Amino acid sequence: MKKAWRRRLIIIAISLAVLIGLSIALYIYIDKEKRVYKECAVEAGTPVSASDFVRFKWDKKSASFKYGTSAYDVSVPGEYPITIQIGKKSYSSKLLVTDTVAPVLTASPKTTIYEQPLKPEDFVVTMDDQTACTVEFQTEPDFKKVGQQDVTLLCRDLGGNVTTATTQMRVIGIYSEVTLEAGSKQPTLETFAFGEKNAALVTPLSDIKMDEPGDYSVAFSVEGIRYNSVLHLLDTTPPRANGVEYEGFACYPKEPMELLDGVTDATPVTAEFVEDPKFDEPGERDVQIRLRDNGGNETIVTSHINLKADTEAPVITGPKDISIITGQAIAYKDNVKVTDNADPDITFTVDNSEVDVDKEGTYTVTYSAEDRSGNKTEVKIKVTVVYRPYTEEDLWELCDTILAQIIKPGMTERQKVEAIFNWVDWSIKYQGHATKISWIQGAYEGIKNRIGDCFTTASACHALYSRAGFETFMIERYPVTHAQHFWNAVKIDGVWYHCDALTKDDGTRFFMWDSAKIKAYSDSHRGYHYYDASRYPVEIP
Repeated sequence: MKKAWRRRLIIIAISLAVLIGLSIALYIYIDKEKRVYKECAVEAGTPVSASDFVRFKWDKKSASFKYGTSAYDVSVPGEYPITIQIGKKSYSSKLLVTDTVAPVLTASPKTTIYEQPLKPEDFVVTMDDQTACTVEFQTEPDFKKVGQQDVTLLCRDLGGNVTTATTQMRVIGIYSEVTLEAGSKQPTLETFAFGEKNAALVTPLSDIKMDEPGDYSVAFSVEGIRYNSVLHLLDTTPPRANGVEYEGFACYPKEPMELLDGVTDATPVTAEFVEDPKFDEPGERDVQIRLRDNGGNETIVTSHINLKADTEAPVITGPKDISIITGQAIAYKDNVKVTDNADPDITFTVDNSEVDVDKEGTYTVTYSAEDRSGNKTEVKIKVTVVYRPYTEEDLWELCDTILAQIIKPGMTERQKVEAIFNWVDWSIKYQGHATKISWIQGAYEGIKNRIGDCFTTASACHALYSRAGFETFMIERYPVTHAQHFWNAVKIDGVWYHCDALTKDDGTRFFMWDSAKIKAYSDSHRGYHYYDASRYPVEIP
């Protein structure tokens, strides 16, 4: 009895051990092979979670992608390794993303201009798919064919699915680009629109500067739509010029352009010396000049210079002794000129530091000029200052007395001027010399003493014309030939005339003469009324 019971216990123990072993083996099998699917297949674009990879319902809530081990993109077809975490254990699987659905594609017609390409994307209205798509022309359009043509687009997704869409393209007969050489004639509408009668310019072509290379946008309107073309204005031609033979003086630099002749180019040209010509050194040598235009084109031109040493001093003409009454201003530079054989911009200075116009005496004034070569000239004059015996008011009082006698109510301007002219001519006796301190002195002494020379008569006329309300100034003979001579310019009825109240012995009367008449007379009478018009405020017709 005991042996049988013992045997039963042994059998039970063995059975339990086998059962436990089988349970453990089954658990191990299920844990490793059955809890997570070996793969999960989805259509591209379908969302995926960790629970989609788990077999048993009780594992789904606790399943997750193992951090950092499950990188996938459902918008890109392919096979992705996946690691699922359930509790403390990790399980390997894979995600299969497939794309079996073709993209949706719609297209619209487009218009372009000659040789201006469009991209396939320009025609696309909609292009939808769960994966990235590319679009291309099934057959490349002909952008040089003016008119309408069919265009077929081919859209391909990442799964290799293909959709096509057909639309139309219109090519307008307007060049997308036009290239002209700088300096060409101004372009016209026809320069761009060769095959489109309805094209209208939006950009004024006259605004394009044909001597300035660059790219210029030119806009057109066709049936209310704006199109843009480009004018490429190029400068490919280098400038041209001829070298010259130049003879001059050292120390007087020349600009590069001054040593060239016949400079031509479609655009503005600059010039520079290739090397320093050394204008301060006498001698004979070649000089190279580099020309550059706005397009960057360059030309080297050779000129020849022969520079001589400048040893000749400047010449100062016109300074003369001056006599004034006290307090009178002095215009030292009036009628004084300086010239030089080489220096075109020669100037002179006046040292009048010794002169005191408020104190009687005789003073020295020095005129100096120096050219760029260092040659100097000096001319000295004497300035005599004498006491002023009478004032301008004294002169006007004399003038008012005379004018009251000779000017009558109702006289015209000509009649008034002629009355003054006649009074001076007939009343002031001529003598060959008079003191020329000032025109005020000359006028006062002439009117009061009724005697004097041409300076006296001109001064008296100047005073009486001015006091009578006329515009007037005195003129001095220039160049001075055998003697000085003075007369007047007077504005009568809006016109300037020469009036010289010193009637000649032969009866010649110089009243209201124009410049042509006064010159003709002077040409045959030793330059009697020659003068330098540039010295005076107005030009006498």
